[in-house]
Amino acid sequence: MACSVGDDLDSPEPGQFVHLDALAGLALRRPFSVAGVPVAGLLELLIELVGEGTRALSALHVGATVSILGPLGHGFTMPPPGTPTVIVAGGVGVAGVRFLAQRLERRGERLTMLVGARDRDHLLHNLLPEATEDGRLSLSIATDDGTAGLAGTACDLFAQELVRIPNEAVVYCCGPRAMTDAVGALALERNLRCEVSLEEVMACGTGACRGCVVETTDGYRTVCSDGPVFDARTLVIESVPHA
Repeated sequence: MACSVGDDLDSPEPGQFVHLDALAGLALRRPFSVAGVPVAGLLELLIELVGEGTRALSALHVGATVSILGPLGHGFTMPPPGTPTVIVAGGVGVAGVRFLAQRLERRGERLTMLVGARDRDHLLHNLLPEATEDGRLSLSIATDDGTAGLAGTACDLFAQELVRIPNEAVVYCCGPRAMTDAVGALALERNLRCEVSLEEVMACGTGACRGCVVETTDGYRTVCSDGPVFDARTLVIESVPHA
């Protein structure tokens, strides 16, 4: 879904999200990661049909007007130029890292992309930059049922890739919490810098209702306003390999 927002919305950074008023009569807005900014004033959003709100958004006609708040939250910290980067995405977590991958590609960085899904029909790796013949951009996939790529998860791909990841690399991750916990734990074992974008149900989107809290080493924090991106070192990780 592409949204034209004109000049009223600040330019988002990778990892931030917007809050959409999906349908008149629904009490809560719906949060969506900014999946791309092809030109100034135009946002790309990836919307999975899961309920009344997302189905209402999918039924909108071209030119329809929707109330939008954003950009919201804290995004990813961009690595210093020349830093090897690894992106790990599970399922619709691709939406949370797509804008980041596009920006890193434009900067000419060396990027390893690892994408997992439940089966081949749910893979979204085609939304990320294409792999290059020179290896600067590489892409590997995994499916839970083994119908495409590695039979396993994105975390399994990351575990395999660890031996080839240099110590100065930065890891970025988005997907189900069990997967991001596992990736974060593996990264910390290697002393790799790792940032995680958490997926949470959000009500207000601004931190006022505190309905999306997550436990960190500095107490409970709201995913919408303190995140959605967190340094893996600050998250209280209870589950470890492999998700």
